[in-house]
Amino acid sequence: MHRRLRTAVNVLFGAVAVAGVGLSVWSVVAQVSDLRARSESGERIEAGCDGLVDPGRVLGLNGGIDRAVTSAHLGEITDRQVTCVVYRGGDPGTTYGHFALTLTAHRADPADPDFVGSGVIVDDRPFERGRGGVDEDTTVADSAVPHPLGDGALGEYGSHRVTARALCADGGRNSSVEASAITGYPDPTTSEDRRTLAALARQAVERAAVKRGCSAELPALPAEFPEPTTALRPAAEAGGTCAWYGRLIAAEGRGSLPDRALAAPAGKASAHDACLLALSEDEAVRIWPAYERTTESPRDIAMVLSLSPLWMKTETLVGDSTRDVRTGLPSRTGIRPGTAGTDALAWWASSVCDGRPALHLMQVSHPYDSMLRDRLEPFFRAYVDDATGRRGCTGVTFPEAESARDRVPARWVRVVTGGG
Repeated sequence: MHRRLRTAVNVLFGAVAVAGVGLSVWSVVAQVSDLRARSESGERIEAGCDGLVDPGRVLGLNGGIDRAVTSAHLGEITDRQVTCVVYRGGDPGTTYGHFALTLTAHRADPADPDFVGSGVIVDDRPFERGRGGVDEDTTVADSAVPHPLGDGALGEYGSHRVTARALCADGGRNSSVEASAITGYPDPTTSEDRRTLAALARQAVERAAVKRGCSAELPALPAEFPEPTTALRPAAEAGGTCAWYGRLIAAEGRGSLPDRALAAPAGKASAHDACLLALSEDEAVRIWPAYERTTESPRDIAMVLSLSPLWMKTETLVGDSTRDVRTGLPSRTGIRPGTAGTDALAWWASSVCDGRPALHLMQVSHPYDSMLRDRLEPFFRAYVDDATGRRGCTGVTFPEAESARDRVPARWVRVVTGGG
């Protein structure tokens, strides 16, 4: 009996040992296969993105992947914006978004006929999603406003994009080179991945600058990356890029001005920052009767708010991103550094910040612009005074008062920049 039991146990242990060996071999084979796939994916990224980014960092995004394919080779960086796209490989024949690298080089001479603006939309409908109730639409914006990398000298970041910028020394072919590292997966970008994006953007712009003969000193990456948010908060508490607005309404009262704000940390050297302001549904209902008594075309407040929440936005652009700015429908007016004016729902002023041209913009939704007609000019001046004072800008040019009062209303305005 005992002999038969020992025999059965030995057979069982032998079977387990054989199975274990088989599993170990399979595990080794799988690991080798994954390592080979990762190595081949890294080579594709190296070639497709022209050696501008560390493939290991790209593969490590979103928890890490082993299999990736890229779009066409990035090729020579021209003055047109170009992009390298990396996809995560899934089942045979399927791919999913993972990462993109976008590069733009700006010529030193903005009048160079080979220069092509990148045509990046800054924002024209910050609450365009239409998630349901009107009040909800002005509680959460579609995207965060730009956050500075450190003091902003290196670039800026948002929810899923980081842009790094190299300012070239005088005398070369280019005045600046920009690189944007962008996540392509639907999952929220984690703080760890955002740091990786920042490292990739800085690495890419540094290497691209060398390839373009652009001599530039890049600031180090910041130690802190405050989490970008899309949730608006009470305007008086916003701070950062909206701190000037809190001071304005504390000194002069809010009246019909917005009660909600979306801000970012204010960077002294930021080349792009913004403050988004909006009116809550309760406040819109409160001020509507007074406006309705003065308009020749009264409309139902619910219908107006369902089509267009009442909002305002102020933005500052510095450097090469001021080259290709224009308002949208209906007039497509070009906005040039050194000028000031108004068009439809857009206001702009100019200045010079640390030797570089700057544009200061304001957009107002319709019919909110008509409700705030008497307060728009002092509101805009308060913003520009803060934006230029914070940066130490000079040569500030404001729209003429008569031009501001004679603006023609329009449904919406689009602002497009060449800087990203």
